[in-house]
Amino acid sequence: MNSQLRGAYGADDDIVDYILGITFEIWEEGGVELIHQYYAADCVVWGLDGITHSAAAVVEGTRETLRGFPDRLLLAENVIWSGSRDDGYYSSHRLLSLATNKGPTIYGPATGVRIRMTNIADCVIEDGMIVREWLVRDNMTLATQLGAEPVSAARDMAERRSPELTNWLATETSRVRNIQLPELVDRPVTPREDPTAFAWRVLTSCWRGDRELFDTTHAPYSVLHRSPLRHYSGRSEVYDYYQNLRRIMGDAHFSVDHVSSQPFAENGIDIAVRWTATGEHQGEVLGVQPTGKPMFILGVTHWRCINDRISAEMTIFDDLAVLSQTLVD
Repeated sequence: MNSQLRGAYGADDDIVDYILGITFEIWEEGGVELIHQYYAADCVVWGLDGITHSAAAVVEGTRETLRGFPDRLLLAENVIWSGSRDDGYYSSHRLLSLATNKGPTIYGPATGVRIRMTNIADCVIEDGMIVREWLVRDNMTLATQLGAEPVSAARDMAERRSPELTNWLATETSRVRNIQLPELVDRPVTPREDPTAFAWRVLTSCWRGDRELFDTTHAPYSVLHRSPLRHYSGRSEVYDYYQNLRRIMGDAHFSVDHVSSQPFAENGIDIAVRWTATGEHQGEVLGVQPTGKPMFILGVTHWRCINDRISAEMTIFDDLAVLSQTLVD
């Protein structure tokens, strides 16, 4: 790291200010080498398209992205967090990414296309440094905006899968399949009373197809945003979206892996949930017929709840990487 380059944020700063500030310094101000200040040397970043080890690798990944999208902006939509300075923070940072494709990418040569996509980065921060991160990228939206054919792009991703990623997916699949629903799922609870219990109830209604339960947790006008380009309005459309996932994945197992929350206005709460789901490819998707192969989702959901029901949801996971799992030889 250049000794002359020093970021403005540290361990004692407000955590939201810290997350927004370091993102701006690294991307908008071009301080890529500041990653060495803000990420631990031995940090780990998990994603369905690969696992990254070390701050140095994060630097290289950032530079590679900028070669394809030199004007990329990461515009904060929300930061939902938990923890403390002494115990460490957990932040779930949702970003709208705007960029022009001016250089080559894994999807092909420069297109000149201006893209929009949403990512969420869940980070564990200790002593002012990110030590672990779960990064959910909306690669399907990116690939299609650049003109890539989805199945072909997914097949290319499958061919790039590392042995480490393959092993991690197998380990996580086994973990999730062995999780039993907690007893708290059967107890009615409001999101402000117990955000974690509420999260289990909501995901149970989605992945078990319990419409009666789903209607108690979602306002009639609830909206699901899956990307800046994909929206579902009204709780019936939202419910149908999840039932279509169940059709594709069959009898899926799921896990609530982390929950953070912050109050919103006088009668609301924002909740961030990192979750995983696993099943088998049992339904046609984008022309790919059922293969029976394992399908694994690493997802992050942000809910805004008003008067104890979900009014808006943003759920991000890497559809392209999930599709690639059905194309692995």
